[in-house]
Formats: sequence, structure tokens, C-alpha cells
Amino acid sequence: MQISQYYLAQAIGVPPCRINEIVHGVSHPEGTNAASEATIMASLAIEEYLRLLPSVKQTGGGYLWMSYDAEADVLYVNFKKPSYATDSELTDDDVIIRYEGEEVVGLTILHASQR
Repeated sequence: MQISQYYLAQAIGVPPCRINEIVHGVSHPEGTNAASEATIMASLAIEEYLRLLPSVKQTGGGYLWMSYDAEADVLYVNFKKPSYATDSELTDDDVIIRYEGEEVVGLTILHASQR
């Protein structure tokens, strides 16, 4: 999926030239609200979040919770809350798959920043 700078600007209500400035690293002019720049940056990353949708739809209840522990460099992904893992397995690529009975209830992704 591609999203144009113009479409993004229209969607979040900012001038298209401001999106272009951010994409190309041009410093924002005096008086530009820092909060609106954060909104624009988050919107620029929307394509990355949209890529998660097919995976979320495939989960049993359509739910997904994630949290990242920077100190441990671990990403926790949960498909059910609350979940109580009764078993787990470590894959060859350092992902722990957590099960509650036969159901996969979460993943623990080790060395997350290196992926």
C-alpha cells in the first residue's frame, strides 16, 4: 500500500508542503506546533501499522497487544488477555511461542532490535 504525501496531508489536516518538509528533513518554521509534528510523524508510519492488519485478523478474537522492553530487548505480543501460558516452545530464531492448552496466546520475541 502506498500513501501519497498529499493524501496524508489531507487526512490529518496539514499543508502538503509541511509533509514534504518532514519527509526531506527540513526543519520546521517558527511557530509550528511540536505536537502536530509528532502527529505527522506517526501518520507517516501508518503504512507499517497497516501491515499488521492481516495478522491481527487471523488471531482468534482479532485482538493484539504488544509491549517492548528496551532494557531486555524483548517484544511481547499477546493475542488474548488475560492469558495464562500453560506451555511454551523456543524456536530456532529466538521466538518463544506461548500456549494456553492448544491455543497460541502470545509470542516473546528475543533480540527484537536486531530484526
